[in-house]
Amino acid sequence: MVNSIGYSPEDILAAQREEFCGFKSLPYVPRTCEIELRRQAESKLVKVIIGPRRAGKSRLIQKVLENQDVAYINFDDELVQNLPGDRLIKAAHQVYPNARYWYLDEIQDFPNWETLINKLHRRQYNLFVTGSNANLLSTELATVLTGRHIPLELLPFSYDEFCLGTRVSRSWVSFEQYLMYGGFPEVILASTADKSSYLAALFDATILKDLVRRKRIKNPSYLVNCVSLLINNIASRLSARSLSKALKGTPSAITVEKYLGMVAEAYLIELLSSYSAKSKDRILSERKPFAIDTGYITARSQSVFPNFGKQLENAVYLQLRRRGLKPQQSLFFYRSHDGTEVDFLVRNGHQTTELIQACLDMSSLETREREVRGFRVAAKDHPDASLTIVTANESGSIDLGGGSQIKLIPAWKFCSNLD
Repeated sequence: MVNSIGYSPEDILAAQREEFCGFKSLPYVPRTCEIELRRQAESKLVKVIIGPRRAGKSRLIQKVLENQDVAYINFDDELVQNLPGDRLIKAAHQVYPNARYWYLDEIQDFPNWETLINKLHRRQYNLFVTGSNANLLSTELATVLTGRHIPLELLPFSYDEFCLGTRVSRSWVSFEQYLMYGGFPEVILASTADKSSYLAALFDATILKDLVRRKRIKNPSYLVNCVSLLINNIASRLSARSLSKALKGTPSAITVEKYLGMVAEAYLIELLSSYSAKSKDRILSERKPFAIDTGYITARSQSVFPNFGKQLENAVYLQLRRRGLKPQQSLFFYRSHDGTEVDFLVRNGHQTTELIQACLDMSSLETREREVRGFRVAAKDHPDASLTIVTANESGSIDLGGGSQIKLIPAWKFCSNLD
């Protein structure tokens, strides 16, 4: 079988083999989930790693399976997407006759990928699967491989990984650089001359590949305008209706709501709901957008100067995500009946365990009182929660009264697991 361009399936996979071998030459920083992935390498369950494009999934798997015989199939390649599954498996056996492990990259781009994975799993192939679609992890694979897969999520570098990769010490100075350019490995480890241009191109390419093309968006400009509003209003309360109104009613609020789900699914911008004891109120509440990487804010914000206050709040959000907290499940923001807010509310089961504010500079008495006032109200509703303000550099505590203390912690410590 030869396609219209003249390449056989074996030719295509042989070229991809060279691509996979080339990953060895790339710089590598140990990732937090590497230990777990190594521990599960021989499991009969499907190892599924989901995360944003260019977050380092392929480099991670290459490192874990280094010096092993691995059959690598990259479904981001349009030539592969057009091949029948059985023909693809046959070609892979020709190119990789001794493969012990099979690595299926960007599996969501392959039509009927569920059938292919199920077939290979039934035949007892040792499968590693990656994708850049959050829905794969939350719903699709959970349905297809119920109880038969190990899910892992890989986000861009954490602050610890950033410091390890750049060999800098932990301080506000290095954390400020982390806020500016985020944690995508190619930005941090490669000598990228214009980091913002790289991030802008990656952001735009994700919109084009994972949304416009995959979702077959008929009016891409509507989606682009909606995403632009989101990235320029990080950590600000909004709704589908308010976004539609800002876009002069085009697209409609119903269409905007669909767009919001799409950008979260593509690992671009996630939305955080306000906490309420009533699930209906949580669904209908305004939400706050947070970028999956703070570098995206620098690259795509229309502001002339960086807004480190918003980026700090975004970094705190991402650190809480890395702790395994899930928006709308265990992570929320809090808005009380009198309008005061707390940036983050953490739930464990039926209990609120943490209330967290992010505030760049606490030196102003007005700012200090505003932050404390939010805690006074929220602490009455959630008396068992610990209280924390994440700052640029300030440490210590504030007496809230009644035996309650607010802990102040510098962001570079809060976002580090080693300190």
